[in-house]
Amino acid sequence: MEWSIWNFVAALGGGVLVAGVVGFVILLIQGDAELTTTLIIWSVISQQLGSLAVLAYLSRKQGTGSFATDFGFALKLEHWWGLPAGAALQIGVAIITAPLIQLLFPEGPPEQSIVAVTETSQTAVEVVLLLVALVLLAPLTEELMFRGMLTSRLLRSMAVWWAIITQAAVFALIHLADPEAIAALPGLFLIAVVLGYAALRVGNISLSLTLHAGVNLTAALLLLFGGPLLEWLDEMAGLEPAESVIRFVLGA
Repeated sequence: MEWSIWNFVAALGGGVLVAGVVGFVILLIQGDAELTTTLIIWSVISQQLGSLAVLAYLSRKQGTGSFATDFGFALKLEHWWGLPAGAALQIGVAIITAPLIQLLFPEGPPEQSIVAVTETSQTAVEVVLLLVALVLLAPLTEELMFRGMLTSRLLRSMAVWWAIITQAAVFALIHLADPEAIAALPGLFLIAVVLGYAALRVGNISLSLTLHAGVNLTAALLLLFGGPLLEWLDEMAGLEPAESVIRFVLGA
């Protein structure tokens, strides 16, 4: 399917619009403008669902109506190893980029809202909703949009590696919707390069999807339960004394 850049923008914008509406409703219910855990969790979930709804509409109206045909959607058991490989990718990229971030932000990098929310989630419901948002919805939506739709469009006008690099740059920069996510950008870019290559290597998003899920699951588990492990990873990255920089560069 020959998607356009405007189709991609529509899917992205649709998710942002739905998240904005849901966030506004939650703020009205709260009665104040505080960025609560509930607000951020439901904003993330609604953004993914909004983008999925737009993708479904575009597939039905302009495509074949099949996500497999229109976006390369697939989920094959043979790519199960993408989950542990994604975990290794997340940890490896975090260790590689942490010294750079420490150099760029000597007084400490800014904290992404999703990092703060993940670390402060206390109830079982909050933890489950976060895992659903980060490990299921976000990888699915982002792989369909970035590796399924955007990359296929870029390949019509540039060489393979330029397409991979361009989609990775867009993927990383989109996360600046939260300006505090700037410290995670180098890692997000590297991860997206691997995801783009994986999608093109197998001809669908099955492997990139499992890799992405492994990346996000690892980030979520480290932030939820990995205090001592995060300090150890800081030391592995050569950050002495351990300064908990790793937690700021986890890409999700």
